Amino acid sequence: MNLVKKVFTFGLVVTVTMAIAPVAKIFAEDAAPVDVVLSGEPVDMNCYLGGKSGEEHASCAAACATKGNPIGLVVEQDGKRVLYLVLGDGGTASKDLLAAHMGTIVDVTGKASRKDGMNILMASDVSTEEEEWFPEDIVGAGSIVNKEE
Repeated sequence: MNLVKKVFTFGLVVTVTMAIAPVAKIFAEDAAPVDVVLSGEPVDMNCYLGGKSGEEHASCAAACATKGNPIGLVVEQDGKRVLYLVLGDGGTASKDLLAAHMGTIVDVTGKASRKDGMNILMASDVSTEEEEWFPEDIVGAGSIVNKEE
């Protein structure tokens, strides 16, 4: 092999390695599960990746999620939209937790992790602003106690 071919081959190998290294690093950054409460919009993954989400698409997303399509949670992190694949934790399916909340903003409690470049949320509970509006244990002037005594 002449010198020109050797230099060209070496340059090609270096270039390809430099191009692949950042991608390999992204996929190598797996993260162990961390307890979190994430606030965001539950979405049908198929529709979301096709550009459809929000309140105007909520009924379609709920129907698709109920049929078993994968559910995601879109959250704002550091000024960017981040998509999590939501899986149910403790024997509860993600559709049972989130299908009724498509197109709204919810707080999802669970364990967040990262595997092979994918954000994953093992969801255990979902709450909305409406559910938090009247806390059951607050008693005071003009308040209503929601507990049976």
